Amino acid sequence: MDYKKLINDHLGKQTDKTPVVVALLAGLAVGAAIGVLFAPSSGSETRNLLSDKTKDLADSAKDKLQTYKEKLKNGADQIADTAKDKYQTYGQKIQNGADGLADLKDRAVETVKSKFSEAKDELNDAKEEVKDKAHNIKRDIENA
Repeated sequence: MDYKKLINDHLGKQTDKTPVVVALLAGLAVGAAIGVLFAPSSGSETRNLLSDKTKDLADSAKDKLQTYKEKLKNGADQIADTAKDKYQTYGQKIQNGADGLADLKDRAVETVKSKFSEAKDELNDAKEEVKDKAHNIKRDIENA
């Protein structure tokens, strides 16, 4: 089984906008930093504003990280469920095949037993016939 292909198929189905979001956040951060540096605010106001924006950016990054962790966990759970389903399906198919072979073996054994029984009966009939003929020949010789 090609696990890389399975993982890529699962992850490929989702429309991933990560590069766009990262570029947007980076652009916002750079723009905010440039705007704050050229703003006519005092130094303490500028530092507070930079601190607030930095915290906001860190919180946004944490949220994105949590979102991707959840996506990865969900993808791993889906792959595990798919693998479990496949295992159960193939296990059932193997069991069905084994049951079919056991039935075939039983029928073959019964057929062989039946053929041996028929051969034994024919042999006994032939034995009785030979015995009768020998008895008849003996009687004919004695009567002659």
